[in-house]
Amino acid sequence: MNKVHFLLGVHNHQPIGNFDFVFEKAYSLSYLPFLEAMEKHPKLHWNMHVTGILWEWLERHHPEYMDRVAEQVRLERLEILTGGYYEPILPALHDVDKIGQIQKLTRYIRQRFKVKPKGMWLAERVWEPHLTRILHDCGVDYTLVDDTHFLSTGMTEDDMTGSYLTEEQGVTLRLLPIRKDLRYAIPFKDPGETINLLRRFATPSGHKGLVMFDDGEKFGLWPDTQEHVYRDGWLEKFLTVLESNSDWISCSRISDYLGSTVPQGRVYLPTTSYYEMSEWTLPAASQESLHEASKALSFNGAEAAKRFLRGGFWRNFLTKYEESNNLHKKMLYVADKVHRAADLNGSMPNKLNAKQQKMLDALWAGQCNCAYWHGVFGGLYLPHLRQALYKELISAEQQADKALNQTSITVKEADFDKDGMKEVLLESPEQNIYLAPHSGGSMFEWDLRSRGINLVNVLTRRAEGYHKQLLEHAQSPVSESGVKTIHEGVRVKEPALEKRLYTDWYRRASLLDHFLHTNTKLNDFFRCQYGEQGDFIKTGYQVDVVQDIYPQIRLSRVGTVWSGEQKNSISVEKTLSLMGSSGWQVIYRIQNQQGPGCNLWFGCEMAFAFSSQDLSEPLEHLQQQVWLRRDHGFGIATKVQFDVPTDLWEFPLQTVSLSEEGFEKTYQGTVLLAHSRINLNPGQSWVRTWRVGVAGE
Repeated sequence: MNKVHFLLGVHNHQPIGNFDFVFEKAYSLSYLPFLEAMEKHPKLHWNMHVTGILWEWLERHHPEYMDRVAEQVRLERLEILTGGYYEPILPALHDVDKIGQIQKLTRYIRQRFKVKPKGMWLAERVWEPHLTRILHDCGVDYTLVDDTHFLSTGMTEDDMTGSYLTEEQGVTLRLLPIRKDLRYAIPFKDPGETINLLRRFATPSGHKGLVMFDDGEKFGLWPDTQEHVYRDGWLEKFLTVLESNSDWISCSRISDYLGSTVPQGRVYLPTTSYYEMSEWTLPAASQESLHEASKALSFNGAEAAKRFLRGGFWRNFLTKYEESNNLHKKMLYVADKVHRAADLNGSMPNKLNAKQQKMLDALWAGQCNCAYWHGVFGGLYLPHLRQALYKELISAEQQADKALNQTSITVKEADFDKDGMKEVLLESPEQNIYLAPHSGGSMFEWDLRSRGINLVNVLTRRAEGYHKQLLEHAQSPVSESGVKTIHEGVRVKEPALEKRLYTDWYRRASLLDHFLHTNTKLNDFFRCQYGEQGDFIKTGYQVDVVQDIYPQIRLSRVGTVWSGEQKNSISVEKTLSLMGSSGWQVIYRIQNQQGPGCNLWFGCEMAFAFSSQDLSEPLEHLQQQVWLRRDHGFGIATKVQFDVPTDLWEFPLQTVSLSEEGFEKTYQGTVLLAHSRINLNPGQSWVRTWRVGVAGE
């Protein structure tokens, strides 16, 4: 009888900062019922990876679940895989952190389940060839990547069985391809389709193995899957069919399968992830080009050539989204401090003391991948996930600075974001302020260190490739029927979202200097569809640091402001200094340096990343000397105090994005524009001061 191996696995994960009720919902709808279903079918062996974040939560809230998992392991029915403890994108980390994260999860599995894990789950299957050496040195025998990786080398779908051997610097690692056809079939298509596919690869020797290893949340948590998988009985039917065909389908633990077979050959894979992510890393226009190219190949009968078609790779998110790059470079910046404080010297010691481990745990938690990128998965668009990572990284920084005896206020110029231009980093024991002189002299980060909050953690509104789907759906709504993968169909969580697709032409930050067209209205500015009369937003400022009792940073630029046919050479000078333990002051001086008398409409934009939204539409405040916003989620009150009454525009910064739940609107922060109409004679200056501070509610 011909036989085949079926290697079924689930990957369960919840990100750092996710709400406790989401953990509980995922547990009750997906993790627990899936385990219960597998327990009923003892002939079926299976595989599972759970991140350290989720293991910790389960230990605290459902230890009985942990015991049931341990029993499956004891019975040798279940194989547990290791990985990065906090589910990081490994290539994005220092090598010492890669190793430390893997070792931490491996130790946990050995202590809790009394087995040494042999295989490793690769977060988002982000593969780069140098990982071979890292994984080998961590005692990993194998890992799994998507068939996309293999197909791009020239292999065919029929080659997507078994394992292959890759090599780096003379050491080897076994790789198994996860089949996309199985990911899309399970649990969305009739079980018979999977059985037919397995039958096609059955051989007399039974040496071929097909892998379906995917998110456990698709079994009950994804939209419509709870009813389909459990109420309508898809999973029970699927497992029953597998068990009834166990004479020729061997549902195996991966290490058992690898132990009984030899690699099918040697392979060297390119840097990539699963196909969908290669699309998501591209700018919107390039995504459309990729789709058109794919359709053209299909239309011309060149379907087989599509395996050579792919987009970018994970690191492209760091160029697509400045906020993602900011978070990543903050992580690397803090990692350098932590490594020095922990005295790692580029290698991970066998033992760490309690202070070292606590500091590293905060850093590693801040490396959790979800908020660093965006696709249908990926939480860059979720502010609570970004803020959770900043909280962990700020905590790690606090601990490292204490260990390094960094207690003074410092100002340094360094290429923080690795773009070839220097930023200004103002650091004190209580707060950090990061400035980008080359980008309008803007403030792109303000850390309240004791509270673990970056109060400029907002997100710019961008055109996304999937916005076209929303516009097409609004014009011609299609009724959805049946359960679908999250990559199919269109779901819209609230009406008229297509009318909120505003795009910002500059990065949202604080201390951005606008000169508005005289016809500008509040709603124009809210939509970012207004006339900018100056050239100060995306251009460079000169930096001067004045070292007094407290340092002052002076940012200045001589630029041009147009008014019809008239143009004036205008200088803008803003001097920033710390104010107390959680606030800052800015002094603006605007001068008509060259040209006739002029009427200017100047506005300073400030962006605040509050935890929740308190207004839904733009709001105007006339002649206000104090603006106050209470944030109950963060437990703070933010106050902006002006030296003279000032006109203000205020509006919520909202994005429209696509998640597994569908299209949704998300509050990213609040924008405040302090604006004044200024009349300046030749050589005349305008000077104003305001203070921004935070206190407990």
